[in-house]
Amino acid sequence: MPILLYFCSDIPREYMTIANQILDYAMKKDGLIKRRDLIKTLCSGTNGVSVKSLVVILSRMLTDRMITRVSYGTYRVLDEKRRFIYTPDETEHNLSRHIKEHYPFVDYCIWRSTVFTPLMQHVPSSSIILVDVERVAMESVFHSLQGLDMKQRILLNPTRQECMRYITNDETIIVRPLVKEAPLTEVDGCPVPVMEKMLVDAVSDKELLFTQGNELYTIYANAFSDYFINENRLLRYASRRNRKDKVGLILKNIQ
Repeated sequence: MPILLYFCSDIPREYMTIANQILDYAMKKDGLIKRRDLIKTLCSGTNGVSVKSLVVILSRMLTDRMITRVSYGTYRVLDEKRRFIYTPDETEHNLSRHIKEHYPFVDYCIWRSTVFTPLMQHVPSSSIILVDVERVAMESVFHSLQGLDMKQRILLNPTRQECMRYITNDETIIVRPLVKEAPLTEVDGCPVPVMEKMLVDAVSDKELLFTQGNELYTIYANAFSDYFINENRLLRYASRRNRKDKVGLILKNIQ
């Protein structure tokens, strides 16, 4: 699929898609990136990234501390082994394919609440598939998914009270609004969130009540211990969600 890159000051989805291609390339080169060779690999063919865009992305990756400069035109990946990559399952892929087929121009991502389980002290019994989609298409996507006759209950942007009432031990699908410019990436063609988005969402999203309270500090502490977390990206997204103060307080406490 062609990569369409519209550059502006902040484009998390396109940025992360290309950045992950760069990191995948680096893994095959023992963590080293030579810009000359990278240009030959990613900028060739009709679907290639433009050289100008690639240079800008490399610069941003330096700022975000994903890579470091070894010498002119040569970079090394920082702590690549600890980079979190979300892996969608078959159900999530099926949902993604349906949305792409019926709403090809809509931004969305799909992920499970159980992603937090390895980071928690007390494991919740509920399992939620979150379908974050542009608000303008949210209701249409909800009705479309209902037509799939899935066994899971599907909720449309439930209130806090509805979450407490209807989220049970049975798996639930929740269609809810995607925050503009949320940091996303793609895994095998399925749009998924990066860890920084999930950590901010865990702070006070009504669908994620089980992550809040004292458990939240455990999640953050384990996430920072187990993975490389980009604090700049974390705080940028927290600012968009008016949660920068809350996230900052958590970071201060766990550090």
